[in-house]
This record gives sequence, structure tokens and C-alpha cells, in this order.
Amino acid sequence: MIATTPDRTFFQNLIKIGLPVSLQSMLFSLLGVTDILMVSQLGEAATAAVGVGNRIFFFNLIVVCGVSGAVSVLASQYFGAKNMDGVRITLFQSIFVAILVTAPFSLWYIFDSDQVVSIVSDNSEYIFLASDYLWITASTLICTAICVPLEGALRAIGHAKLPTQVSIYAILLNLLLNTLLIFGLFGFPELGVVGAAIGTSVSRLFQTLLLSYIVVKRFPCLIASKENILQAKTSLHRRRYMKIGLPLIIHDSAWAGGILFYNVLIGQLGVTELAIFSLLAPIESVIFSAFLGFAVAASVILANEIGANQYQRVEQTAWWYVFISTLAAFTIAFICFAAKPLLLSAISLTPISDPIMATNTFIIMLFGMGFRVFNMVAIGGVLKSGGDINYSIFIDLFGQWAIGIPLAYFTGIVLGWSLEWVIAIVILEEIAKIFLSTQRIRSKKWINNLVQDEPIVASNTTA
Repeated sequence: MIATTPDRTFFQNLIKIGLPVSLQSMLFSLLGVTDILMVSQLGEAATAAVGVGNRIFFFNLIVVCGVSGAVSVLASQYFGAKNMDGVRITLFQSIFVAILVTAPFSLWYIFDSDQVVSIVSDNSEYIFLASDYLWITASTLICTAICVPLEGALRAIGHAKLPTQVSIYAILLNLLLNTLLIFGLFGFPELGVVGAAIGTSVSRLFQTLLLSYIVVKRFPCLIASKENILQAKTSLHRRRYMKIGLPLIIHDSAWAGGILFYNVLIGQLGVTELAIFSLLAPIESVIFSAFLGFAVAASVILANEIGANQYQRVEQTAWWYVFISTLAAFTIAFICFAAKPLLLSAISLTPISDPIMATNTFIIMLFGMGFRVFNMVAIGGVLKSGGDINYSIFIDLFGQWAIGIPLAYFTGIVLGWSLEWVIAIVILEEIAKIFLSTQRIRSKKWINNLVQDEPIVASNTTA
């Protein structure tokens, strides 16, 4: 399946694009862990409340990523074809649609937060805390709709470090505000869950303003002109954007909805199980996010090469992104399994009432992560780079809604299995997706040049 070993250029590009993305994602996930660990000192209900609030934000983040997926695919291919007009048009379209899609959710969460969080659990203390967290953070969802497309455009033109640097500043601000406002240090009010929500909201606003300012000052080549805006409205560019964007919006919305549904199912198992999952999911996300860079690097680099008509190199290197990341993921899982006693001791220090269940669940989640990494890079990296969106949608949604969710419901709700066994059976979803994604990559049907008929704008290619 692999035609040649990766060369020096492969690893240089992987590090240049992938490492900053992985660091940014890990830092973002680490912030979620810090939030949960801080709030966990307030009890299981508070832990569950912030965990569910973060999952709802994750749902909207994934929807925005779907809207912005056209930036990763089209802008990367445009840049490979040396067409900066195409990059600007795609970025403008992505920001416009992202705001349009996000605004209704933001309003819903602000004015009806109680009903939203009660879908997961009917525990009164949890609902009180979760609704406060949700309506405060909901106001900054628009910030995400602006940031994600900008970050995607910067990565598409080879500037992956900048979004990471901005995220570091935002994360440090968030940590500072959370520490001060959750526990009421140095004269600040002790606000608990509300303090965590305020810290998160302020840091998101800060990140958006700083990134937007830097783009305007340092990367005016990304700012759409009046002519670009008019071009974005033409049938050619609308069709091209919607060919990629609409399927990704549907896919990512349905997939993120499935993730929320998993949380609803776990919430029905009990507040303890929901608190365990809320505590462990961000920790697993820190490790999992380390491999996000492989997927983003694959989607950007392979798309650049497809746009430049370097099809032989695309075929030769695609599998290496998948295999290297998967091997590393399983290595981490085995190391954590060997350190299981240490994990149990660490989890026993938290307020979680069943540390043994939590430890077993975490080990299973880590091994499942290895399969998830394979699919993330294969589907979200390799297949996405060639615009093979429809088949990617089929793989993800078939695995999730036809296999994973029915198994979780049947084993958890009908049979009453414990949390760790429900998590274990859901891994069958990832195994089925591995079979489908492998067959697709080997077929080479995913390699599509989506911008071949675009005129090259040779006079405006600086970035």
C-alpha cells in the first residue's frame, strides 16, 4: 500500500504544518482539563455541568469546522495553484456562512439554556449550574465562527504557527481568569462555575480580536476586496464552495450531534457516570489532539500537491500520515496501560466516587483512541484533501449512527452495562470505519483537483 519511504521534505512539511496545529489543539484541550480539575473541587454536579457545557461548545465548534472545511480544501488547492483571489473568496464565504449558522444556536442557548442542558440529565443541581455556564459562554460562539476560518486560511498558505501563538495568549488569560474567579483569589469574587464561564468567554473574545488584528495588519493578502466579494456571489464560486461546504456542514453537524447523543446516553446512566466521562474526556482529548496535526497536515499538504498536479507524490505519501500517527497513538495507550496503578492513584485524588470504574474507562478510551486516530487522519486528512467529501460523510455517519449509537443505547440503556463496557463496545464503530476508509484510499478515487479550471493569478501570490 505504501510505494516509497517518506523523504526529508515529507517530515519537514509535517512538522511545519502539523506541529503547530497539534500544540494549539493540545493547549486548548489542556485548558478544558484545567477547567474540569478546578471545578471538580466543587463536586460531581459542577464537574458534569462544565463537562456538558464544553461538549455543547464542541458541537458548535465542529459545525463551524464543517462550514470552514472549504478553507482547508479549496484554499489549500488554490494556494497550490498560486491563486490568491480564490483563497480570499473562499475565506470570505466561510466566515459569512459560519456566522449565519452559529447565530441561531447562540440565541437559543442564551434564552433557553435550562431546556438545552436538561436534555442530558434531570438532576436539579446539575441543571442549575449547567444552564448558568451555557448562557454565559453562548454569547461568544460568534467569535469561534470568525476564528476558525481565519486559522484555516493561515494554515492553507503555510502560516500555521500564528494561530498557535495567539491561542497560547488566550489560554494563559483563561487560566488566570479561571483561577481568580472560580476560587475568589486576591479579592476577586468566588463565582465557581459562573467564574469558569466568564473566564472562557473573555478569553475567546480576546483571541478573536487579536487574531483579526494580526491578519489585517500582517496578512492583507487574505482580506477580500470588493471585487472578491462580488466574485464570491457568482454561481461558479457559490457552487464550488457549496460542493465542499454543504456536505461538510451536514456531516459535521450530524457527527457532532452524535457525540452529544452519546453524552445524553451516558447521562442516563447516572450523574456519577456523567461526571466520570466529563472528567476523562478532556484528558483523553489532550492526548488525541496531539494527532490532530497529522490530519491537518495531510489535508493541507496533500491538497497543495493536488492543486499543483503532483499526483504521484500524493499517492506515495498519503498512507504515511495514517500509519505514523496510528503507531504513535497505540504506543501511548500501551504505556498508560502499563502505568494503570499510577492512574488509579491519581484519579483517587479527585472527588469521583468510583475511581476503579473511572480508571478502567480511561484505559479503554485510550485504546479506542488508536482506532480513532487512524480514522481521523485517513478521513479528515487524506480523503478530505482531495475533496472526497460525500464518501467521507458516508463512512463517518454510517459508523456512528448505524453501529456506535445503537450499540451504546442497547448495552447501556436496555442491558444496563456499566460505563466502561459501553465505551468498549462502541469501539466497533471505529473498526468498521477503518475497513471502509482503507478501501477508499486504496482505490485512489479520492484524488480530485477541484480548482484545475481556475485562472492562475500570477501577479498576486504573496502570502
